[in-house]
Amino acid sequence: MKTKMRLFKHTFTILSIMCCLLLGSTSIIYAIGELDSDIVFSSVNSDKSPATVNESGEPSYTSTYTSTDTATNTSTNTTDSASATSTQDNNSSDSFVPAADSSVPAADSSVPAAPTEDQAVPSQEVPPATITISAVGDLMAHQGNLNNAYTPKTGTYNFNGFLEYVKPYLTKSDLTIGNFETVTAGPSSGYTSYPSFNTPDAMLTALSSAGFDVLSTANNHCLDRGINGLTRTIKKIEENKMTNVGSSIDGKNKFTIKEINGIKVSILSYSAAFNGNEKRLSDTQKTKYLSPINETQIKSDIKMVKAKGADAIIVIMHWGNEYQREPNATQTSLSKKILSWGADIILGSHPHVVQKSEITKVNDKEKFVIYSMGNFISGYRRSDKAKRPNKVYTEDGVIVQFQLEKDPKGGIIIKKADYIPTWVDKSYVNNRPVFKIVPILSTDISGSYITNYNRSFIKQSYRNTMDIMTKLK
Repeated sequence: MKTKMRLFKHTFTILSIMCCLLLGSTSIIYAIGELDSDIVFSSVNSDKSPATVNESGEPSYTSTYTSTDTATNTSTNTTDSASATSTQDNNSSDSFVPAADSSVPAADSSVPAAPTEDQAVPSQEVPPATITISAVGDLMAHQGNLNNAYTPKTGTYNFNGFLEYVKPYLTKSDLTIGNFETVTAGPSSGYTSYPSFNTPDAMLTALSSAGFDVLSTANNHCLDRGINGLTRTIKKIEENKMTNVGSSIDGKNKFTIKEINGIKVSILSYSAAFNGNEKRLSDTQKTKYLSPINETQIKSDIKMVKAKGADAIIVIMHWGNEYQREPNATQTSLSKKILSWGADIILGSHPHVVQKSEITKVNDKEKFVIYSMGNFISGYRRSDKAKRPNKVYTEDGVIVQFQLEKDPKGGIIIKKADYIPTWVDKSYVNNRPVFKIVPILSTDISGSYITNYNRSFIKQSYRNTMDIMTKLK
């Protein structure tokens, strides 16, 4: 009996071990099948991550800029490019697909099959490079503006308040341009207004803070404090992280080329007059410091920046008749030549009122000109005692906003040309003048800066400007 019990126990133990081995083998086979499925999935999908692209087509407002070696004020630029996609060859040595085995569970049918040699994976299109640009007209400081910016208790100036309402529209652009129609010659000769301007450095600080990147100093007031005033102004523009165009300290860098989002933008600037102050300079000094309007020089400069790789060419022209709402024959004739020489955009200033814009085709490409962008910062008022025509319109200005797209065939395409009319508001706080630039998005504009007093003026300003602006079709 004891012998039979021992035999039964041995037999039971052996059978238990065999059962465990059988279960263990089944688990191992199942696990191998799962592993094989994972290997197939990994092999099929390992190289199919899509490239990172900007589907919106809208430019990044945090991009920084890099000028070429011709620019006077350089900064770092980052150009984004999408990474290329690749396809894993189903028969490559890196792919492992185990042989079929009836004991291995079938792979999930939802797992995509690896592409065959003749099945190409469609590449993801990268949208063309685009940039946004804002441009404004004359930036100056009349006596009322100086009084507004001055704080008697500290003896300091601050112009930030002027730009409070327009700053959001300027800072979001990749590039913002204005005409700096004054000088910052320093406090030693006193801060003055018309007819010989000298403005505190604080104005440049405010412009930089509001998003300005490029200032033109080719205008009739750039020599109001002579060569020393001009060269100090250029230095202060650069110290405030902006780029000067249209004049020079050493005869170089009168223009700039900035690469933004993979598009090279060149900006040139010229002036028709210098208030007679140029007569104090020799011919050598004029050539060294100034950029007078000269057709031969403009044509040569456009050719030169094209050779340096410029995709878009913007020309700032200080021209025309003051306070006249219509461009004169010289403006209209010269604009056609400048566009035919290769410029894409002409930005006009000097008349102190807004003049019309035009869009024209040259060699099957749309080009843009605005003959005058009016006053952006100024103390001009319709109620002042000065005898000048069209005083009502001297309170008006406009922010012109472009979206440019890089053309695969070369150059750029103007995708958008929009306008934000502006009006310089003047009020009084504690018997002191307060100037604010008001952006006017529509006649139904609302905001804390709209009052029963200024509402009618703002609506009128909007119509004054938009009635003569040409829309891109």
